Amino acid sequence: MKKIVLFIPLMLVLFLTSCDGRKSKIDHINDAVSEFNKKQKLIDLKDYHPESYAETKTDSIISKTFKVSVKNYTVMDEGILIQQTIKNLTKTSQFHRVFESDIVVAIEDKIIYSSHISAEKFRGFESSDFWNNATLEHVWINQEQSNTTILSLGVSIINPKNKAFKLYEILIDKSGNERLTLIEDHS
Repeated sequence: MKKIVLFIPLMLVLFLTSCDGRKSKIDHINDAVSEFNKKQKLIDLKDYHPESYAETKTDSIISKTFKVSVKNYTVMDEGILIQQTIKNLTKTSQFHRVFESDIVVAIEDKIIYSSHISAEKFRGFESSDFWNNATLEHVWINQEQSNTTILSLGVSIINPKNKAFKLYEILIDKSGNERLTLIEDHS
């Protein structure tokens, strides 16, 4: 009986000292994780298409009359935001780089036409949501439509966010005058 009388107060003291309001191991871990998460910063990842600088240059002589130089290239400090996702502490942004083109046309070594072409040049012809995220895709020489008196250039403008495009034709005569025509509109 003496053992029980000693055992009960001992258990009571042990019980009262163990319930002193301290946190359990699980509470300590949860607090540590919360504190760690508060200190973490959002990681911002940017994905560009194309990844690096791209350039194509074409020099042609059309119908023994027009000497044409077309240079299409990416503008490295401009991009169109296509999609943005945030998962956990990672923000991923996908961009399509802006393209521009330089065109030089000469006849008998005399430059008759020189132009810098971008989507901005076409934006003024019509107002629509297509132009909010539009960029030049490509400018090329349309040899089938060109002859000794007229040069035909194809111009493709895309909206990568909406997956839409417009196709234009620029006709340049021997005097360097241009005429712009919308050929296709898929916007």
